[in-house]
Amino acid sequence: MAVLRTDPYIWVTWLTKLLAGESMCEWSSWFRAHHKDYDKVPTEFDVATWTIDHRELVNARRDELLDKGYTVHVEDENAFRRIGKTGIVVSGKPDILAIKDDFGVIEDCKTGRPRTSDQLQVLVYMLLLPIRNPLCENVILSGRVVYKTNGVDIPASGLDDRFRARFVDLVAKVGGAKPLPKSPTWAECRWCDIGPADCLYRVSEPPESAEAETDLF
Repeated sequence: MAVLRTDPYIWVTWLTKLLAGESMCEWSSWFRAHHKDYDKVPTEFDVATWTIDHRELVNARRDELLDKGYTVHVEDENAFRRIGKTGIVVSGKPDILAIKDDFGVIEDCKTGRPRTSDQLQVLVYMLLLPIRNPLCENVILSGRVVYKTNGVDIPASGLDDRFRARFVDLVAKVGGAKPLPKSPTWAECRWCDIGPADCLYRVSEPPESAEAETDLF
């Protein structure tokens, strides 16, 4: 049964899919931010395969950066927890922080197809990871999303006022006391682990085909 959190807690990826418009159900992120130990339902996601593929990609990228003379920090070394003045907590864990002299790069490795949220995720890491982090002092940071066959560079200029304002606004909404709107659809619900005990509107079956013939055209 779901347990109410003492303080709102948000994992970075709960925000970036909303920022990118890849997820429309704001309620699911709001629920996770305010509850823990809820009854979860199995998803179709193959965690074992993803873990193996992701580890191989991270290790390969780490080795490339080491060969280029970078000092490389991987995964758990980069875990952060930032507590805002509102009491809302935002946490994340970039795959790689690589530093060489006074330059550094925050990287996240993705084994799936490219998504806009991938780049936004790195931007959030670039915004939050340096806060009171001694590894990032006096370091000029950029970002990169690493895919199996290519990479996408994320310049620091992406952290403009518009992005910061959108991020702060969404944190306030997801971490706020007022429940956010639900958007129950098969496309959303099939990847959501919040069970029917907590989400009465969960869609558990795919919809009938929307295909229909017409004489209009």
